[in-house]
Amino acid sequence: MNNKPILTYILIVVSVIVFLLQWYYQFVYGEKFLEEIFYNFGFSFQNLLIGKFWVFITSIFLHAGVEHLLLNMLALFCFGRIVEMELGKVKFLLVFFASAFIGDLAILVSIFLGFISVSTPTIGISAAIFGLMGTAMLLKPFKFVIYPYLIPIPLILVALVYTLYNIAAFLLVTTTETASNISYISHIGGLAAGILFGFREEGSKKGFIALLILLILLITTPFLWIVLQYLENFNYITLLTEIFK
Repeated sequence: MNNKPILTYILIVVSVIVFLLQWYYQFVYGEKFLEEIFYNFGFSFQNLLIGKFWVFITSIFLHAGVEHLLLNMLALFCFGRIVEMELGKVKFLLVFFASAFIGDLAILVSIFLGFISVSTPTIGISAAIFGLMGTAMLLKPFKFVIYPYLIPIPLILVALVYTLYNIAAFLLVTTTETASNISYISHIGGLAAGILFGFREEGSKKGFIALLILLILLITTPFLWIVLQYLENFNYITLLTEIFK
């Protein structure tokens, strides 16, 4: 069996090619034309209403800028390779596209609840990547990856940071009506899909242990943060003066 992550590399190449085409059309026809591409091929409820069902696929490979593309490609390289080499190509594609679709469904729920406009297009591969991260976390929770800071970090800690960040950011956006061009809810939907798939693949025992570790980290991290903030502001000189006076 060829377990080389060929599909991961192909998806990276496709994403880069699509972005270069975006850049070309933007250069030739202007910013307005690029916005039209996003509105016509990005995922939105309005596009579904007029029968543009291809946006489930096309929206995945569109990116808003160089930074958006590079961060997503680095994440796809890190998490996609793990899932593809561990589960094979068919299951890798299943996780990738299922997570993207679940992310889109999460967007639809947000639209029905009034959090997102029916015409706002969503673009990017992020939901699929979060799904791959969720699956990879259960497959190899203590494997070191270089995403996102280019230093080795256990995968389960990466999942923790991004889970906390996206939940907090989504709550902030929805409760304070803060403007954001990031679809946090699609990230959460993709992550949930990936975790469910990973749980199914790894079985109840290993999956439960990994999720339990993540839950413990989720619970204890806020307290650790408070302790760190306290220690950062603590006056050690005063303490030592009191001890040795």
